[in-house]
Amino acid sequence: MRRRVTRSDAFVGVLAHLAASVLSLHSRTLRIEFDTHPDVRKLDPSRILYGFWHGRQFLLVAGFRNTGIAIMTDLSWAGEIQTRILERYGYATVRGSSRRKAARVLAEMKRTIEAGHPAAFALDGPGGPIHRSKPGILLLARKLGCPIVPVGTSAAHALTLRTTWDRYLFPLPFARCSIVLGAPIEGAADGSLSLDDLDRAVTEVTEKADRRVGRLRDREVRSDGA
Repeated sequence: MRRRVTRSDAFVGVLAHLAASVLSLHSRTLRIEFDTHPDVRKLDPSRILYGFWHGRQFLLVAGFRNTGIAIMTDLSWAGEIQTRILERYGYATVRGSSRRKAARVLAEMKRTIEAGHPAAFALDGPGGPIHRSKPGILLLARKLGCPIVPVGTSAAHALTLRTTWDRYLFPLPFARCSIVLGAPIEGAADGSLSLDDLDRAVTEVTEKADRRVGRLRDREVRSDGA
């Protein structure tokens, strides 16, 4: 009975609404500063592929709300909640998994981008290894001729969940935060960009975001809250 209730559409809807409301209240306390490379402003905003590290995605939900960016979400119960939260924030979502039927998911993402949505990818998700990109974004960049823009985020005061594989960074309320959009990475559209090059570019903008806020040493917490 409990499983039937928690998996019901009504329960998931209520939970997603509450989570989105809490997230919205928290995000309003943050002082988010953008640092955007001038070349990014010259791009067609509907033809950009954004790449970031999985553990640094929290700030992006609020920072890019109502932009219509397409994001891949998991097929799980938690993925359904995430999907509803993101759609409340004005994102387009593509349901699937890079672990299973990856080709089908990439094809659906390609159709979504062709329909006029930019897209964003947690490059080392959903399960790592940390800071090692998967090839999906490179395949799409080559097929569509889209540029890849590396994105880094940071917060001066944050919790880092050290027992999660991605060392997820959770900004504390009222923290000064930074979102850095680096220069479009050369070679993405013609297929000459390597995964190592992509890793370096995303790591560089993430480190730049850290420097911009003078990030203090993170307080370590266990992911189970203990």
